[in-house]
Amino acid sequence: MKRKVSAAGEPAIAPKPNGSNSSTWPVPAVPPTTQRNTYVLIMLALVAGLVVGAASVHLWVASQAMRANDATQESLAVLLTETRAELFQTHARIDALQGQLTVEESTRKGLEASLQQAQAELGLARDQVAFFDQLLPPGPAGSVSIRALDIEQRGPNLHYRVLLMRNSAEELPFKGLMQFVAKGSRQGKAVKIVLQAPQLPGNLVTANVDPLTSGFELNFDQFQRSGGLLSIPDGFLPQTITLNVLEGTRVRVSRTVNVSAAE
Repeated sequence: MKRKVSAAGEPAIAPKPNGSNSSTWPVPAVPPTTQRNTYVLIMLALVAGLVVGAASVHLWVASQAMRANDATQESLAVLLTETRAELFQTHARIDALQGQLTVEESTRKGLEASLQQAQAELGLARDQVAFFDQLLPPGPAGSVSIRALDIEQRGPNLHYRVLLMRNSAEELPFKGLMQFVAKGSRQGKAVKIVLQAPQLPGNLVTANVDPLTSGFELNFDQFQRSGGLLSIPDGFLPQTITLNVLEGTRVRVSRTVNVSAAE
């Protein structure tokens, strides 16, 4: 069917078919170009919506990743701080242990040096004892010997030094007396007297001394050193001094020396 065109060039409205409702408006025809433009706009809107949605999703994902990264960095920072604190404490303990080790090492070296010195002195003492044993061999078992005796005059007194030794493996010590007997002259006569220690001020001087019970007490196991002063009676000129070592009333050993005046 051909459309009628009005004088203005617009398409004429076709007459309504018979029996149609005269109140219904006619539906204008949409040109193909307009429809195509509408489709394009719809497609552009859809594409724009997709782009915006994709961008929003990307931003949300990026935001979540940044939050997770921040949380991880905070955890790592806390862990690093704790690790540094533990490392500092470990270094402090190591320094303390090194200081203690240095002190112990110094103490050990000092003890080793002292031990070596003591061993050297002990070896020297043993060598000296062995040397003197060869020069002055001890007597039979149980005997007491006078290993050294030195007496010199010092003013009104005599100064003595004695070394006694005992060759015995017995557990009981030797108990006895050490007695000094002097021979000399008094008023031109030969005199023999038992010397005593100088009397302290206020003490009484015994006139008659029993030679069997007077002397200096001894009590030792292997050896004993002794030294002191002996009083010289007024007017007495000593010439020799005899040291007697008594056990009870029996003389175990004796030695006599000449008296030498001090210079």
